[in-house]
Amino acid sequence: VYMKGANYIPSDAFLSRVTKKEYEKVIATAKDANMNMLRVWGGGIYENDYFYDLCDKNGIYVWQDFMFAGTMVPGDKDFFDNVREEVKYQVKRLRHHPSIVVWCGNNEIDEAFKNWGWQKTFKMNQKDSIRLWNDYTRLFQDSIPKWVKEVDPHRPYVSSSPLLGWGKPNSITEGDSHYWGTWWGLEDIEVTQKKTGRFVSEYGMQAMPNYSTIEKITIEEDRHLYSDVLKAHQKAGKGFHKLNSYLNRYFKDTTHVKTWSVKDYTYLTQCLQNYSFKNIIGIHRSKEPYNMGTLLWQLNDCWPVASWSITDYYNRQPKAAWYAVKEAYRDDVKPVVDLTRPINMKLENPQITFKVEGNKIIITANKEAKYVWIEIKDYSGRLSDNYFDLKAGEQKTISIESTITKPNVTITSLYDVLKRTK
Repeated sequence: VYMKGANYIPSDAFLSRVTKKEYEKVIATAKDANMNMLRVWGGGIYENDYFYDLCDKNGIYVWQDFMFAGTMVPGDKDFFDNVREEVKYQVKRLRHHPSIVVWCGNNEIDEAFKNWGWQKTFKMNQKDSIRLWNDYTRLFQDSIPKWVKEVDPHRPYVSSSPLLGWGKPNSITEGDSHYWGTWWGLEDIEVTQKKTGRFVSEYGMQAMPNYSTIEKITIEEDRHLYSDVLKAHQKAGKGFHKLNSYLNRYFKDTTHVKTWSVKDYTYLTQCLQNYSFKNIIGIHRSKEPYNMGTLLWQLNDCWPVASWSITDYYNRQPKAAWYAVKEAYRDDVKPVVDLTRPINMKLENPQITFKVEGNKIIITANKEAKYVWIEIKDYSGRLSDNYFDLKAGEQKTISIESTITKPNVTITSLYDVLKRTK
């Protein structure tokens, strides 16, 4: 079965706020985007039983990490005894869920110790380095698989995700892959054509949160690039630098980016994320059966933030990329590998017109329109499609989840934003 899905992180920074209704919203965003797998990331939590109940009900497989991520572990008896009880308790608690198909020891620790320069950063001597590695292998390669097998003998176990770091050539041919040459490595999106792993369990592209969210977390004086508030809601190292690097290559010269409105900047980053996931997923799926899985980073957010998530923290609303992912993950449509960079397109004013009829918005463009964004003021539901392309003369009908009395609708296309940004 080809796996189409995403990585899942805790849905709120305050776990007690995640109600059953919130879990239902999050799983619905996965199901409705045609996903069939979620990876529960090892830097989060062992999820609530209701999360797994919903995955069972909705036919969504679960890759379950144990809760270890990005750090080495103590090797003393007390720690090992503690982990043994944790592993046995959690596996016993969750083993009856048919959705869980694999246990994984940790997130990125194997790769980190070998590739992230910890030995130099922390000035480790050879003796300490060897001791740390021996404790690591003793826990994740010897002990945890034994403890898992004692209480769940039939499901497979892998010691770490990924098997090899993305800078290693054999990461493309062996095990699962976290391919971060795009984004962290600032490589072009097209590199995926040559660097698709056997099972890609992490990859991503950032975008700003929805503009309605930015309005909630800022006051007027903060809505400029790069205000302290916006920087506080961007936690990736050199996050804006990386976004601007990709925008400059794919959408618009960013020499004067500080003069852009935050709303236009938000729109363009969301178009970038849409473009990235559409094409990376298309490339991955075109390589089946060499590649048998694509799990993007990430499905959800735990707070309102610029991130790799394809949904917004507030009301779990889709970002632009969610609509691209929904289309790219469809079973009945062959993925389309469209790598024409929008920056190279000669766009004309599409002269878009629209009318609202009940819970339908009917849109027409006289000229080709790219990334058509329908914005409905104070509406927190989902649309049947958004950030879509329209051909010249084409008419498209968009459904609104619920009828709105006198909706305040604004239509924006890529042409409009490129014309405004200087």
